[in-house]
Amino acid sequence: MSGNGWVAQAPCAGDFRFTSEETAAEAPTEPLVLALLAACHGCPFRAQCIDLVMPSTSLFDGVCGGRLWRNGQVLAACEDARPAELRERGRRPITHGTEAGARAHNRRGERACSLCREAGRLAQQARRARKRTSGT
Repeated sequence: MSGNGWVAQAPCAGDFRFTSEETAAEAPTEPLVLALLAACHGCPFRAQCIDLVMPSTSLFDGVCGGRLWRNGQVLAACEDARPAELRERGRRPITHGTEAGARAHNRRGERACSLCREAGRLAQQARRARKRTSGT
């Protein structure tokens, strides 16, 4: 499945335990880790989950792709986790507040954030001014 439409079909969809700050802040306990990773067991979207979140790049804390992460490091994994899933093929982080950031949002098919919209607007304004002064 292309895009992020798979997120609603993932076994953990709507389960707020996976984004809970106290889960990431506390030292993981065996029963908690097993409960959180149980939803990841057999999940067909683990590689896409890692690709979307990019946990090692973003220093993620929480459950992603069948693994428990803290500061971008794997603390625990579900029993059927495969090393090939860890490759972050995902998109590069957006440099917000730049024209390149506005283009990155557009390439992803999402509405640019306010910082990137403003940077894109200013860059386009500058291009138009240069064009006017060059006489073409």
